[in-house]
Amino acid sequence: MRLHDGARVAVIGAGPSGITTAKHALEAGFDTTVFEASGDLGGQWQAGAAHSGIWPGMRTNTSRAMTAFSDFPAPDTHPLHPAAEQIQAYVRAYADAFGVTERIRFGARVRRVAPGWEVDGERFDAIAVATGRFRRPQTAPGLERFGGELLHAFDYPGAAPFRGRRVLVYGNGISGLEVASDLAEVTDVVSACRKPRYVIQKVVDGVSSDWQWYTAFGALERGSLPPAEFGRRLRERILRVAGDPAAAGALAPDPDILVAGVSLCQDYLAQVTAGSIVCRPAVAAVERDAVRFADGTREPVDVIVSATGYELDLPFLDPAVRAVAGPELRLYRRTLHPDLPGFGAVGLFPAQGPFFPLLELQARWLVALWSGAAAPPAEPAMRSALTAPPAPLEVHNVFATAVAGELGVAPDLGARPDLTEPLLFGPLLPPRYRLDGPGARADAADSFRTQLAASPRAPVDPADVAALRGFGLATEAELIRVAIA
Repeated sequence: MRLHDGARVAVIGAGPSGITTAKHALEAGFDTTVFEASGDLGGQWQAGAAHSGIWPGMRTNTSRAMTAFSDFPAPDTHPLHPAAEQIQAYVRAYADAFGVTERIRFGARVRRVAPGWEVDGERFDAIAVATGRFRRPQTAPGLERFGGELLHAFDYPGAAPFRGRRVLVYGNGISGLEVASDLAEVTDVVSACRKPRYVIQKVVDGVSSDWQWYTAFGALERGSLPPAEFGRRLRERILRVAGDPAAAGALAPDPDILVAGVSLCQDYLAQVTAGSIVCRPAVAAVERDAVRFADGTREPVDVIVSATGYELDLPFLDPAVRAVAGPELRLYRRTLHPDLPGFGAVGLFPAQGPFFPLLELQARWLVALWSGAAAPPAEPAMRSALTAPPAPLEVHNVFATAVAGELGVAPDLGARPDLTEPLLFGPLLPPRYRLDGPGARADAADSFRTQLAASPRAPVDPADVAALRGFGLATEAELIRVAIA
């Protein structure tokens, strides 16, 4: 749906997703209002706020370059993995720099969003919901029967209060492993899960995980190879770089890595090997002061931390919207629906890998559709895609590649020969989406080069370069072969 010049746009939420959406809506000339329930911006990065799941000392799981937007690089003073307070300060600086802050109505909790579009009775031409995916903790059923202290990872206050207490952390997503690892510094920990995963480290030989595992080549492999072959290659690489969880003493994941999945934590496997973390399978029964597991073992515990995810929390959506999009808000590319013109969502999906570049791509695409800067997807393609259940989570490089293609900002791999190799095998640094297409910037190539030079990279496997020929990129393969020879 194309909006008229100066159309009124409402953005719900002033976290990173809402701020970048409002920024691009303002740049497109729309009269933009941001509704924020709390008294400050930053969303989850408001450390200490009631709606934030940040714990003391928490740092990002993604590198500084990948926890930033394409035209506003992270400060050079940020460490490789910045602290939560630094991320909020970055979002605040971004909002101030692009005139978003003065468009935010703080303390404005939205009660109802209805087709039309109306926000608590106020009319707008379009609306973007950007309230985040980590607002309503989901606790595994049955744990409420526990007689000791039960909390969700969202409410984890840091390790200090649990010193010397017996703690079970249930769940092995990133939060579950990070909490277990944090606790293992002060007490013995039981780490249990329903499905064992492979575990990669945040940093290996100075290289952040998002620089190594989320590349354009990886997305090309995933989309071009049969799933079994791609899974075999990915598993071999992860075992080579990160090791086998079972060899470290953790539970053995499914041999099919696409079934098992991948989690992330720097010290978890080393702590398992050292014995400060004991691994158990799914919880079978909960007693007053102990837990029994699916393998028949029993562990006495004083505290259970449930790191079992979040439910989508959009209580303000009118039933008419849910009747179209469904209770879980099924949208094309997680962003729009052909039967909800003028409605969009940014950041309401679980993701594996860096989030900020995905939020910005979503926001740019949505606003470009509203402004006419991007052609809308073909309606039959949208409807066909909506019939398939969405993935449990979006893998960064796959989702970024898809949305960049919709927006028309996928970089021209041959236009800058010195960048062909890093554009394919390096990190998906945000300036790559400013090289070509709508919103291209003259300084994007230099910004990309500067960010690329700021951190080490893993060496490129010549076999991967050769594989490009099978993906229809013979010219690019030759350019890279010569460059790395």
